[in-house]
Amino acid sequence: MHKVITMSDSNYFDTGKLLLKTRDRVKADFILYGPDLTKSQISILKKNNIEYNKVDPYLYKTQMQFLKFSFLRDQINADVGGKYTGFSLVDFDTFFINDWSSIFNYDFDFGITIRNNMVKDKVLRAYTNGGVVFAKRTSTKLLDFARKTVVHGESIDLVEYDRIWNTLETGRPKHKTHYRDIFRWWVDQVFLSSLALNYFEKYGYCKVGLKPIIFEFNKTKVGMFGCNYYNVLDSKPRISYKKNIYIRHLKTVGRNILGVNKTIEKLEK
Repeated sequence: MHKVITMSDSNYFDTGKLLLKTRDRVKADFILYGPDLTKSQISILKKNNIEYNKVDPYLYKTQMQFLKFSFLRDQINADVGGKYTGFSLVDFDTFFINDWSSIFNYDFDFGITIRNNMVKDKVLRAYTNGGVVFAKRTSTKLLDFARKTVVHGESIDLVEYDRIWNTLETGRPKHKTHYRDIFRWWVDQVFLSSLALNYFEKYGYCKVGLKPIIFEFNKTKVGMFGCNYYNVLDSKPRISYKKNIYIRHLKTVGRNILGVNKTIEKLEK
């Protein structure tokens, strides 16, 4: 048994329709963190066996992506009896094709999902996608390191974090400029991409696939999993079975389609 952690506010809730519809494909306990879900939305979660944990609205508004590291760490620390083999943090606009519980048999502590095309094109800020992260109980040291790095805006142990932020803070159009001291956006993906960049600059580019590539960072075993299997970025909100595909992740177009209240049944035709 593992545990799946996700998050949403009331306005974003419609984008999780497919997650709710495919929740039973995953043999796991689920918990959702959010600041302001309505009674009807909470009722929908309960019907789908998803626990709701209310978050301070101001913290959620100002630290949304940063909080991912806290949510993972808190859930791991709460598992005093060791009930879970692992933890998965997934964005609410993901949905599931197959159960991925078996990945926790691999010898890693913390798992990130790699976008091979971005690595090949050297788009440093997007080597990973922060919408799917895997963790075991042994990952808390790295999660604390992540929080510390984000708060300080840099780390001598992970110089790649500062390097990636420089590509976001300087030389970009104003509407595409992001800053490391704003914890709502990007801080999670930049940290995760920094781990990937650290690996690829040491060992060279290689394609990451179904089986993870595992390396050690600060005495923590980081597993890199291919997005093509574990975090398939796509705009088509269509549920279908496909071997070796585990998690799909809606891009903007797909989220917008779900947000206009079309039924899932129509979408699948």
